[in-house]
Amino acid sequence: MKRVRAEQIQGAVGHYLRRRQFVESDGAMKQGPKFTQTAEEMATNLTVQAESGSPNVVSAAPCQADPNQYEIQFGRLKVFLFDTESKYSREVKQLLYPLFVYLHLDMVHSGLKSAADSFYSRFHGMFLQNTDQKDIMEQLRSTLNSQDIYSNSKLRTLIENKYVVSFTEESYNYLLRYLQSDNNSTLCKVLASHIHLDVQCSQQTGYQLYSVGAQSRSDGVGLEPSEIPTTMLQNEAALEMLQDSIKQVKDGPPSLTTICFYAFYNTDQLLNTAEISPDNKLLSAGFDNSCIKLWSLRSKKLKFGPQQVDVSRINLACDIVDNEVVDDVGSEMKILRGHCGPVYATKFLSDNSGLLSCSEDMTVRYWDLCSFKNTGLYQGHAYPVWDIDVSPLSLYFVSGSHDRTARLWALERTYPLRIYAGHLADVDCVKFHPNSNYVATGSIDKTVRLWSTQQGNTVRLFTGHRGPVLALAFSPNGKYLASAGEDQRLKLWDLASGNLFKELRGHTDNITSLAFSPDSSLIVSASVDNSVRVWDIRNTHSNSPADGSSNELVGVYTGQTSNLLSVQFMTCNLVLVTGVAQEKKEP
Repeated sequence: MKRVRAEQIQGAVGHYLRRRQFVESDGAMKQGPKFTQTAEEMATNLTVQAESGSPNVVSAAPCQADPNQYEIQFGRLKVFLFDTESKYSREVKQLLYPLFVYLHLDMVHSGLKSAADSFYSRFHGMFLQNTDQKDIMEQLRSTLNSQDIYSNSKLRTLIENKYVVSFTEESYNYLLRYLQSDNNSTLCKVLASHIHLDVQCSQQTGYQLYSVGAQSRSDGVGLEPSEIPTTMLQNEAALEMLQDSIKQVKDGPPSLTTICFYAFYNTDQLLNTAEISPDNKLLSAGFDNSCIKLWSLRSKKLKFGPQQVDVSRINLACDIVDNEVVDDVGSEMKILRGHCGPVYATKFLSDNSGLLSCSEDMTVRYWDLCSFKNTGLYQGHAYPVWDIDVSPLSLYFVSGSHDRTARLWALERTYPLRIYAGHLADVDCVKFHPNSNYVATGSIDKTVRLWSTQQGNTVRLFTGHRGPVLALAFSPNGKYLASAGEDQRLKLWDLASGNLFKELRGHTDNITSLAFSPDSSLIVSASVDNSVRVWDIRNTHSNSPADGSSNELVGVYTGQTSNLLSVQFMTCNLVLVTGVAQEKKEP
């Protein structure tokens, strides 16, 4: 008899709660209190409580003192949900009705009569389509104070119980991101006090193979092939096809390289060097007349950046100040003056914030690319400086000189940190290893040396060139060092063993510049013979060229130039080449 009576009471309560839209209450009461749970259920519950549970998000929301915030925050949420076409916004819209009811009751309970009337008149029309909601709207309109709330059985039930809204985990995260994006403390207060957000955890999909494996191990039963979902098999097949395609691209012949030539006209044999910035936005060139010219390769012109205030030159009201020319328009070219001898090399920093240059005047100078001024002077060499290179993170740079040494510098120090001495003649080219722990130098003495950056000693000595070494390049993977020069041979050295890996032949004049592709599979070389050659060092598919070049040759490019200065391998299989344009001979 007691069981029957308890079931009758439970049924009556469940029927009443369902009429008040307290969903899923019947199922919870039928299940009764649950005192035991599996490890998986416990982990799921802890995850929901810790990461996506409403208590951790809205329970600490402060009270809002401004009465207008009720209307402002609710209106902002309404606009956000109705202006956004998303499946998550459609699910979150069901939260508007309980929020409206509890916000209105809270204002009435707090004695904010005028704010409650304005709030009601603006938003109550949204809830007149549903019969039950329309009935609550009519009762809210006649509610003037706290006594009216507690005298009304329906409103008192709403106050004494929490309204349950079920969300998927994705929709809850969508709501959570909105609440955290702005000041929504009033909404958070109502959510914590009167609304229970029932977050449903996302179900595991078929392609999560590790979950299936873990479950089968714990249960001791494996999945038969017929039990594996079709979507999982399709995903596995698609993954295998993708892996095969990637392997074919890697092992197959390289795609055609795009070559972009930048030619200088009317240089009158005064151009010594040219360099393009890593982001392909700026072009610098060093001339015999000791100046450096900087061009913008994009439509955006070069302008002076924001300058720091020099307190020693602040003008007072009584000072007579000449009108200074302000460069608001900008220009396509800037001229940097400071050296007192021919400029032989320029190098951009990795973040394009500055430019380094070396000259016959035995100095290295740093140029700020915001102000286009010389802000650093590095002195230490006793003879002209031929080449410079910047470390990958732009913390250090190295210089090579006619004094037979290479020197390591830090940008914030004006004196050299290390001196690398050992060559018997000029150090013509220098290059940093990708890990910055080593520096390579090439010399007129026909040798290439690999130095320890910190220790300052030689760790590898590469011999075999028959002429001065003019160009160096490290592969991005750090395995190989390429060197070339006046002997017209490109040599690849294996850094691990110190032995010659390959020798590439094909150029008919001095090789002046080298560059590796980002994946270290291709190397491109520029020569005084006005050709750019692309080599595939894997050599798994090439045929023997007819001109007697090495089998690794995959392409030869020529342009209307008389002297190639530099070659740089950019992303997207793009090679940038700079050189001096051929002058047309008058008949």
